[in-house]
Amino acid sequence: MVSVISFPRREVRVIGLITVAHFLSHFYLTALVPFYQAILSEIGGNWTTLSWGIVAYVVCTGVLQTPMGFLVDRVGGRPVLIGGMLILAGGIGSIGFATELWHLIALMAVAGIGNSVFHPADYSIISISVEENRLGKAFSFHSFGGSSGMVSGPLVMAIAINFDVPWRFAINAVGAIGIFVAITLFLLSGIFSEKNSGKRRDAPPPFRELLTSRPLLLMFLFYVCASGANAGIVHFSVPALGQLYSIPVVAAAIALTVYQICSLSCVLPGGFLADSTKRHDLIMIVCLGIAGLMIALIGFDFFPFWMVVGIIGIGGAMRGLVTAARDVNVRHSAGKHSVGTVFAFVSTGFLFGGAVSLPIYGILLDLGTPEIVFWASACFSLFSVGTVVLHKKSRVSAKNKSKENRDSLYLTYNPARFGDHYKNYFNDKKKSKNFK
Repeated sequence: MVSVISFPRREVRVIGLITVAHFLSHFYLTALVPFYQAILSEIGGNWTTLSWGIVAYVVCTGVLQTPMGFLVDRVGGRPVLIGGMLILAGGIGSIGFATELWHLIALMAVAGIGNSVFHPADYSIISISVEENRLGKAFSFHSFGGSSGMVSGPLVMAIAINFDVPWRFAINAVGAIGIFVAITLFLLSGIFSEKNSGKRRDAPPPFRELLTSRPLLLMFLFYVCASGANAGIVHFSVPALGQLYSIPVVAAAIALTVYQICSLSCVLPGGFLADSTKRHDLIMIVCLGIAGLMIALIGFDFFPFWMVVGIIGIGGAMRGLVTAARDVNVRHSAGKHSVGTVFAFVSTGFLFGGAVSLPIYGILLDLGTPEIVFWASACFSLFSVGTVVLHKKSRVSAKNKSKENRDSLYLTYNPARFGDHYKNYFNDKKKSKNFK
């Protein structure tokens, strides 16, 4: 018998493969950042034009994520993941051959298409391959891999620059690594297709049904609000702290680094916490409530800066703890054959939340009110808590309605009651004959 803490060997291999793939998908997102200046210097263009490459990447990922979820639920996560890994790695690696800026934009769009498969395919494969009582830890490893990749991208490429590695060679090399990972997935991925091999998968619910499902819409809104809360800290906390506390950029950057490190370090413990209880909604409410409170306190300028660093670290830790509980909650909201679709749909909320919130934060900073940046982030956290509460109520309501329907069917088709009706029918027939 396998303990709750440990994983069987097969599950370890599945989680390892998926985590590596997820690591690379996020690694590619930030790996190009240190080379932007070198790219512009060599192939021409300006920062505005370059930004369209990033936009193309994000838009292709966001728009195609839900269709990829439908595809995953129809053909399985294995072929979709391998194909996406090849497209992503090929798109990124080919940037090393770009000679004009429009080449870069087009290849970033191709890479975005490949990147759109990871959330629906990864979560579907993990849900199929890992037992229910270990899903929280499995999801936490998956999230940890993605976050580690995002942090590692600029660091690895900065080291390459330090050793005078040409930017074209470096990008070609990381693209080749992705192709190698895709080949490895193809050769070894049979281990995560055993449970559904040879079985016909039911079609996922139509998209219209998703849009009219209150629990799924609430989870989508949760992702929007949680993403909005985090975006304010990641993108605008450094200038906001600098203005509010009159500190240099380096000191503010240290605070942001502490926030990110604390968030990353608590992702795995959050997996163990999620597997220890069925009240994943309670974990989300408590952790996000504390995170929002910590971030709000920063905006009041009551504390010395060394305490601010600790406070923002607590906020980051709470956000890390909530990750696995969030994923398990989404998994429980998905039907048996619609995991890919559901995860793809709600994950789109990440991108939408950033797109909606970032201009708001920019306007607040331009108005010369840096403290409101932190209060706005706290409000987004509060809104996310509200969506969790409403989501819990909607699930309970749906469960009660389903129970009522089952009870109604039982009363209608109860064999015992049918037997009574059968007897009454023949008694009436007998009375009718006797009367005649």
